[in-house]
Amino acid sequence: MRSVIAVIVLTACSGPRAPGAAHALPASLPAYASAAPITSPRVFAPGAVSTADPEFAITFAPDGLAAYFDRANADRSKFAIVSSSFANGAWQPAAALPFSTGEFRDVDPFAAGDRLYFSSNRPRPGSAATDFDTWYVIRAGTGWSEPVHVDGAPSGPGNQVCVSIARDGTLYFQSDATGGGDIYRAPRSGDGYPTATPLEGISTPASESNPAISPDGTLLVFVSDREGGVGGADLYASRLHDGAWSPAKNLGARINSPLADFAPAFSPDGKYLFFTSERPGIVPAPASGRPPGDIYQVDVASLEILP
Repeated sequence: MRSVIAVIVLTACSGPRAPGAAHALPASLPAYASAAPITSPRVFAPGAVSTADPEFAITFAPDGLAAYFDRANADRSKFAIVSSSFANGAWQPAAALPFSTGEFRDVDPFAAGDRLYFSSNRPRPGSAATDFDTWYVIRAGTGWSEPVHVDGAPSGPGNQVCVSIARDGTLYFQSDATGGGDIYRAPRSGDGYPTATPLEGISTPASESNPAISPDGTLLVFVSDREGGVGGADLYASRLHDGAWSPAKNLGARINSPLADFAPAFSPDGKYLFFTSERPGIVPAPASGRPPGDIYQVDVASLEILP
């Protein structure tokens, strides 16, 4: 089932801040929040974020007032990172960010401070290679810098995708450098990530991909096609205890569906889990072909995870 995961992943301020630095959340309820508990996954921002087009891999600005995510055309031949802002009490229709025009496959955005990290097959400096590396842009007012290539472990051999960064700056990502999907951990050193190691206790002969680390660095949600799951690609979770990751647990049929569930992400305050599911949502299941997928939201406190 490794090929299933691969298709999902690869189809699937006041001046610069240190990577991974977090802004304080506003005192009022964040724009992505719900006044009532969300114990079963529900479509997020229908009509603005979740539409009839394929959407996946959402992340939020630290103040919670902008959402960045991927939107593809119907046949998934083009991808763009788009942004929706919260204004007048509602999420607004999304527009492509200026550096993501569809020329390259820009996927998996992750907001950290005034940086927006993403994975892309755009040519890296001094190379014509077209595998996926890690890049970032810096938000400055209402504009964005040109994309900057991240050297080191998050751009090593093979494809590196799905960057997720804890508040302490530790970076997690997925790599196929060993031939399948594995999750790696890269500690920050200065302004970079020179080295990374596979996440001990998580890797199996199956594929592990799409890591999402909670802001406090203690909860990892990821995607795997392990036997005994609900669908071909399911969400799993593991907690960090005394420096070791607990055995990963499938999040179950209340969260996962018989169709693909992937691209998990935490809200900036860590209270919500967002993910993409190809279950019927904005549009009914098609008679044939791959469903478009929508972005769903659920309370982290409602997840059935071992303490």
